[in-house]
Amino acid sequence: MPHRRISSLRAFAPFVGLGLLLGLAACGETGSKWEAQDMFAAPTEQKVDDRYRAMIDFKAMARDAAGKEYAAGPNATVIGAVEEAVAMCQQANAQGCKAVRVGLTWVDGLDQTSIESVISSYRDTMTAEAYQAAGQGNMGAANWLAYHYAVRGENLQEAERLSKQALQVAPDDPGALDTYGLILYRQGRYQEAEEVFIRVNKAMPTAEHIAHFADNALAMGKTEMARAAYQRALQAGAGPVLSQTIQKRLLALDLNGGAAAPAQ
Repeated sequence: MPHRRISSLRAFAPFVGLGLLLGLAACGETGSKWEAQDMFAAPTEQKVDDRYRAMIDFKAMARDAAGKEYAAGPNATVIGAVEEAVAMCQQANAQGCKAVRVGLTWVDGLDQTSIESVISSYRDTMTAEAYQAAGQGNMGAANWLAYHYAVRGENLQEAERLSKQALQVAPDDPGALDTYGLILYRQGRYQEAEEVFIRVNKAMPTAEHIAHFADNALAMGKTEMARAAYQRALQAGAGPVLSQTIQKRLLALDLNGGAAAPAQ
């Protein structure tokens, strides 16, 4: 899928123990040598065509009351890039944070309904173009579309078909594998997903990949494993939106005495 996940941190709790860290050994080591997975890169040596690359290479922008701008993206979903930009503004403790640009469209001054219409238009256009590109054999497009559906929890059977199509071209690509693991997780096939996520993190333990492993572990009832993985994802450089999500997961675990509902 196009390099999804194409990033500063809030304070977070320390590791809960060496035993939990060892329990995550299968995920590999994290450190400065690991770079964030660029989900917009095609899982193939073939170059993504210029038309498709132009379609996905957008940014969203937020602005605070003082006029400072915060740009984010590209992202696997339009709303994801918007959320990232606004979160960057909020993380800077700025006041009056709001989205002012979605892709190439300036939305400053528009009401919420109009902004949502712009976002929907981008999403529909990208989905249509990705379908066309995937049908023409662009495995980057197939993987992007599969991930797009997976993160939204929609059209999961079609997402699985597209993901397997991409994996036929690049069976060992960490990004393509992570997409497939996320689809399995969304389908409730947690044991299968765990095996895929372990394989992904052995190859490329980025913050997002580790967080997916943690979500799946939580869904399996492995709460302490999930807790350690979430903390490790924070250390691996989770961006503002992912960092906030992880903090909520950890807080839920603390408030519920180590138990939490599956992280969907």
